[in-house]
Amino acid sequence: MNGHLLWFVFASLVPFLLFIPPIMRFSSALLSALAASISLSDAKKPKASNEPAAPALNFLYTLYAVCGNPIYRTEGPRGLRTAIPIVGGNFTGPRLNGKVLDLGADWGVTDVQTGIFSADTRYNLQTNDGANIFLQTSGPQQPDGKLHLRVQFETGDKRYYWLNNVLGGCCLTDDVVLGD
Repeated sequence: MNGHLLWFVFASLVPFLLFIPPIMRFSSALLSALAASISLSDAKKPKASNEPAAPALNFLYTLYAVCGNPIYRTEGPRGLRTAIPIVGGNFTGPRLNGKVLDLGADWGVTDVQTGIFSADTRYNLQTNDGANIFLQTSGPQQPDGKLHLRVQFETGDKRYYWLNNVLGGCCLTDDVVLGD
């Protein structure tokens, strides 16, 4: 049984500050199959009074990931680790479009005492113009069941080098299909 995940990516160029819109939802059914992505946008200029500007989030893309069946589940010192392969998908947005490569997984951990899941994904994107982008996401499940992730991008492609300086975050939605 394959899981299909849909998530939306937002980010801010304001260093060390990130706000995740509360309208994003995460279904507890998604806790075992996870992936995410994000981007930065232009930040507002600081006010003349030297107060920092409020962070500004801009939509980067929507990503649809296909996840395979868990490869393994094992108890370790941090909890129950589950490896879930990320085997494909696509992403579309105003600045980035392309496919999710069959090269990655979520190595998430569930705390056996609290049941709180923490995602730990690493996967690769390939843009429609051939650039390869590595992503790493992490973040714990919130008390309300939502999952907010920190996202890091890495690429050597000059056209997308700006992603290396992005502070990003994302939320999963409850749009999941299980089955073929």
